[in-house]
Amino acid sequence: METKRVLIADDHTIVRSGIKLIIRDFLPSAVFDEASNGDAVIACVKKNDYELIVLDINMPDTDSIALVTNVFAYRELSKVLIYSMNSEELYAKRFIKLGVLGYLNKESRTEEIRNAIACVLRGDVYISRKVRKDLSDDSHSKKGGDNPFEKLSDREMQTVKYLLNGYSLLEIRNILNVHSSTVGTYKTRLFEKLKVKTVRELEELARMYQMEISKL
Repeated sequence: METKRVLIADDHTIVRSGIKLIIRDFLPSAVFDEASNGDAVIACVKKNDYELIVLDINMPDTDSIALVTNVFAYRELSKVLIYSMNSEELYAKRFIKLGVLGYLNKESRTEEIRNAIACVLRGDVYISRKVRKDLSDDSHSKKGGDNPFEKLSDREMQTVKYLLNGYSLLEIRNILNVHSSTVGTYKTRLFEKLKVKTVRELEELARMYQMEISKL
């Protein structure tokens, strides 16, 4: 019998261990490989073909879009399940369109995790009803999905550009000639609208929506 290999990629050991326990219910004799960053994932994918790849998209020093694209470049038929803290509303559609079979939030209950794994192992797509509806709407729309950056005000968009160019809040305050608390408000509001928590997540989101952020 052919050995079933599973790759679990996450920078937290406890997360990898927990996922392995759940997957053993479906593949009791599976051999597991683990990775904690994008380079390790690609090294594994080059060497082995996997029955399932469970992939976090918030690993250190990892461009998640490039990582997923490269995984499919090496293993076109990979069954990939994204397991992330990032908002499903903002991220799931993009990754499904890249070819992953499932997107699951890390706050999901164990039963939902089991359902997602079972679904992806069958080769079916696992996403929430809302995201499924959004994808269906996109297929009938010329827009191809709403860009969350369009929700931002002009000042908030300026702040995004400066943050993505590495400017501090103090530097942005001086450039925009506003009070420090005002810049802080811009940042808080744009983070809430975009559903991100860090500048790193903001950078990831900008890449996902192919924003051209010019160097200032």
